[in-house]
Amino acid sequence: MASEKKCILVVDDDPDLRRGLVLLLGKEYDIHEACDGPSCLRALAESCPHLLLLDVAMPGMTGIEVLRSARAGCICIPVLMLTAQADLEMAREALELGANAYITKPFDFGELRREVKRLLEGPSPRQKDDEYRPWRVTP
Repeated sequence: MASEKKCILVVDDDPDLRRGLVLLLGKEYDIHEACDGPSCLRALAESCPHLLLLDVAMPGMTGIEVLRSARAGCICIPVLMLTAQADLEMAREALELGANAYITKPFDFGELRREVKRLLEGPSPRQKDDEYRPWRVTP
């Protein structure tokens, strides 16, 4: 019996980025999409994804506001924040609110895949605790 794919909710106002993430991750995972904060919160209320990929800068409701609302509603799934802004204060706030990782755009696809896998399956046995950095800035 084949195991079911884990579900990832991708939330970004950029439809091209969402499509790219569907193409990048869709063979391994069941990908659902939301284009803004309110759509994300509705999707979280209706289903229980295993991971949330959440853009920080969205019109209307920011990713930080979505994260704050989700955590206040006791939604405890892993969250990977994605942003084009290398803002240390924003990263700190996201991590304090319960984000598990924070990656800047444009990101390395291999690194994103590894981070998604780590959040869904745990760290690899070869990874030392001191090697993990929750905030990644792509040069």
